[in-house]
Amino acid sequence: MFIIYELMNQSVKKTFRILEYIASSGNFVRLNDVATALDLKKNSVHSFLDSLKQLGYLEQDDVSPRYRITSKLECLYAPLLSVNELKKELRPILEKITNLTNESSYLAVQIGSYYRHELKCEPNRAVKITLNTGKEYEMTTTAIGKSFLAYSQHLQSGLSKQYNPEAVAAIETEIATILKTGYALDVQAYDPDLNCVAMPIFYKNKPIAVLCVSGPSFRFKEPQFIESLQIMESLIKEHGKYDSKLNIS
Repeated sequence: MFIIYELMNQSVKKTFRILEYIASSGNFVRLNDVATALDLKKNSVHSFLDSLKQLGYLEQDDVSPRYRITSKLECLYAPLLSVNELKKELRPILEKITNLTNESSYLAVQIGSYYRHELKCEPNRAVKITLNTGKEYEMTTTAIGKSFLAYSQHLQSGLSKQYNPEAVAAIETEIATILKTGYALDVQAYDPDLNCVAMPIFYKNKPIAVLCVSGPSFRFKEPQFIESLQIMESLIKEHGKYDSKLNIS
């Protein structure tokens, strides 16, 4: 068991040494360059390069036997913003959303295969929607969850283990719609008394959070969905740091 562990440990170290070398050497290197620089056997280097290429982290030049790192490696970058930074920056926006829509608004972040409401702002109305902050919610049951799901291949890859083919096909159809329109809807699906519209927001083209407006189903309907989305998009654009992919033409 120790031998297997040590072999795996060495493989991980070699993988990152190879990536670090390529990145620091013009990102356009030959197999021989890697082997010589890192004092590794050519057949071993070829195996590592081939595996990284199959995974999409490397690509090979069309006209020469050189390798370069692809943009896929960006998905391994640590988050550029902390949850506390997001909350501090977006709290005023959330308050404006609620003031303008007169409905409850939420800021949600992904935590692994679940999501959590980090902020909420409620209107001064007798009937309003109140959802818990700090509680973990599943991705496939709400508009917020599906907004995260639409932009995560890892989350989507696990759907077939949780649902039958018909359910997976329905979720995939919703995902396609979200990617096309830039928002997700929950019309009395999670709760018959609740409707919700959710819009993912992006930082440097990466989804970092979801903004959501929820209201009682008897008054929060399609016209209010569109109005809420326009308000959220307008405030995000005005803020200037984040983006949306909203397309409601």
